[in-house]
Amino acid sequence: MTDGGLRQAFLALRDEFLEICRGRIGVVERNWSEITSGLADENTVEALEFIKREAHTIAGSSGTYGYVDMSKSARELEVICARLMDEKVGDMSVAQKDELEAAVTFLREESTRMFADPEIGTIPF
Repeated sequence: MTDGGLRQAFLALRDEFLEICRGRIGVVERNWSEITSGLADENTVEALEFIKREAHTIAGSSGTYGYVDMSKSARELEVICARLMDEKVGDMSVAQKDELEAAVTFLREESTRMFADPEIGTIPF
């Protein structure tokens, strides 16, 4: 395969990643909404697990496609969720919710930038 062919294949895979990533961001948003609305009070740890899992996948995939800031924001969210889960948080304090909200907001902002301008990712060739 020529360099041009590799580039085209990479761009097609990147487009597929962006579409899948939209769905993953949706899972994060829905679970965050459940936490903030109180719907997840009894299942906060489960909602955090869903967010953590999606953030982990987004972090790795984003890095693969050269979206460094998106990867960092997702990794930050993943780490916060893991810590809260380790602390067995059922009812989050205001400070914990604020920290989680900041990380979700950071992910949202970076995803908005990435979706608006897919060319901000680094193409490896």
